[in-house]
Amino acid sequence: MTRQKKSRNAGNNGQRHLPAAEARKMRPPKEETKKKGSGKKSGSRNSVVEQDLAQLAANSGSKDPRTGSKKPIALIAEPIKTQPNKPDLQPKARLIKATAPSLSATDELTLIENDILLQQLLERIENNETLTGKDAKYFNAKTARLEQLMDQLGLTRQEPAEADDNDPLAQFERTDWRKSILGDED
Repeated sequence: MTRQKKSRNAGNNGQRHLPAAEARKMRPPKEETKKKGSGKKSGSRNSVVEQDLAQLAANSGSKDPRTGSKKPIALIAEPIKTQPNKPDLQPKARLIKATAPSLSATDELTLIENDILLQQLLERIENNETLTGKDAKYFNAKTARLEQLMDQLGLTRQEPAEADDNDPLAQFERTDWRKSILGDED
């Protein structure tokens, strides 16, 4: 048996292949449905719809946002008045003399007593060092202020001679009872 090559023709018995134009005519037409809208129609921004007019009539107090400003515009440019360039001599800020925060005398006294730099300078003086420059000025200013505060608060130290004259207990402690009891012998 000889072999036969397959062909695409269905032959007389098979279904007939119609050309595209004939196939379109045979198909039933599609049912037309309304497209789903995906936004406003084109040109709706510029066209005024009757519903919008009815809403504008109902809301007579509200303005249409599409209308611009009603302010009149001058058609002729007015010349700008220019003054000669004078420097502004008025200061922009007022100068106020700086004042130190007011502390009570006792608070200020405790601040001076707890001053670390002043304590270091006192240690240097006790070690027989001489202070110069800023250190000496700082030390002198703080000690002067300390004396003022002590006088103001009544905490000044009296001389030992003045204190002994007024204080009978100090006179009692000062007397050498050994000399008076044993005599003037050393």
